[in-house]
Amino acid sequence: MDYKRATEEFFDVVSKSGRFTLVSHKTPDGDTICSAIALYHLLKEQGKKVELCCIDSDLPMQYRFLEGFERFKQKIDYADSIVITLDCSDIQRAGFDLSGREIINIDHHKSNTHFGSYNFVSVDVATAVVLYKLIEWKFRLSLKSATAIYTGLLSDSQNFTTTLVDASTFRVALELIELGVNPSLTARYVNRYKSLAHTRLIAKTIDSLQLCCSGKVAIMQLSRDVLEANGARSSDIDGLIDYGIALATVEIALLLVEYPQSIKVSLRSKER
Repeated sequence: MDYKRATEEFFDVVSKSGRFTLVSHKTPDGDTICSAIALYHLLKEQGKKVELCCIDSDLPMQYRFLEGFERFKQKIDYADSIVITLDCSDIQRAGFDLSGREIINIDHHKSNTHFGSYNFVSVDVATAVVLYKLIEWKFRLSLKSATAIYTGLLSDSQNFTTTLVDASTFRVALELIELGVNPSLTARYVNRYKSLAHTRLIAKTIDSLQLCCSGKVAIMQLSRDVLEANGARSSDIDGLIDYGIALATVEIALLLVEYPQSIKVSLRSKER
């Protein structure tokens, strides 16, 4: 994506519009939450009317330290707003009925279906990074927005360890820190602010672990009964798959989680 050209297009749309609905995807993670919060503050500072929406009320608790987290709601109230989806690879991920709406699609997934009226999509380490590169040329970032973007970057890059992390990732991180972001505090919330249910599920996940294919594949599972017995929410599942992929011999890890109406399969692999 040509960011300078994209920035001009994005700035033009924002300048001409007064209402925006920011949508984080269902079963939200840190990237979608943080990107939405960052853009919420930026648009509010431009004098816009903005609502933060996510179809799920179960938001990951470690992002509660970000100002604006409490503004999320589970319905769209603006009928005439421009919808901005963040970190949604397809329109179904949004969870809301967005038919007939003007949509700005901001995302970092290669699989993105370009469903928006405007599509600002680039394969990168996080949607938070795509957002930063999109706005850095035209907008002045407040500390609130900078902290949210850095948090999304830290979260989706798994502490700067994923394969898409490169020199530009650290450039973005440095610029955000220079704006006043506290990296130590942010890392503490992202990595050490977990629920009791999540901690209990770690033991259950490890107990279920099975190895196959000469130890190269790890399979873990959590039943609906286990989730209910530990009072777990869907956000408590976040990060559990890491305990499989962390094993020295494992190249692919799968985590199967049973919900009332479905089974969610998470997959993670190592770069070869």
